[in-house]
Amino acid sequence: QDYEKALFFPCKAAELVNDYGQGWSLKYRAMSQYHMAVAYRKLGRLADAMDCCEESMKIALQHGDRPLQALCLLCFADIHRSRKDVQTAFPRYDSSLSIMTEIGNRLGLVQVLLGVTKCWMIQKELDKALESIEKAQELAEGLGNKLSLLKLHCLCERIYRTKGQQRELRDHVVKFHECVEEMELYCGMCGESIGEKNNQLQALPCSHFFHLKCLQTNGTRGCPNCRRLSVKPGYV
Repeated sequence: QDYEKALFFPCKAAELVNDYGQGWSLKYRAMSQYHMAVAYRKLGRLADAMDCCEESMKIALQHGDRPLQALCLLCFADIHRSRKDVQTAFPRYDSSLSIMTEIGNRLGLVQVLLGVTKCWMIQKELDKALESIEKAQELAEGLGNKLSLLKLHCLCERIYRTKGQQRELRDHVVKFHECVEEMELYCGMCGESIGEKNNQLQALPCSHFFHLKCLQTNGTRGCPNCRRLSVKPGYV
């Protein structure tokens, strides 16, 4: 959820490409621009996201990079969806879906179907949204991708809550929390799940991560999970 921090790395990559770009492959510029577009969209800076995605798409088209073209089309669609312009988003999702199918990117297909589902939800076409979710769930289960399943259960929860179908709602709430437990997506200090709220996170050198606010109360006494003394003064 810390998209400001996530944006730092592709921005730094873009700076390096601009400084030393003569000897670098354009693919690094294209990928850094794409990742910046994703982060900008998450931050609500849609104009910046569109500029970065257009730059990435331009390079992808020049070099015939089909996987990156599919990702850019997905990003374009997500930007239009964020603007509530679903009529413009749908054709982009369709084009991305076509390329993802062509190149065999099943995880990409799940991401496209998630976006399509959200568009149907904006239009309050809940039955069509559930049809997209069913396709996405089949792919995600085949891949064993629990993060995608987590997102799908979250969307199903919202849909069934709106439809007032309590049995289905409870079923997906249970499955959502099962995914959280299996992925250990909870803070080892306060016990609250990670990702449901826009809280800042902090990873320690031992690879365990917690809410930043929780670590700040912990001081420098080491990792609360493994007790490794890897926290240096001023690290958090």
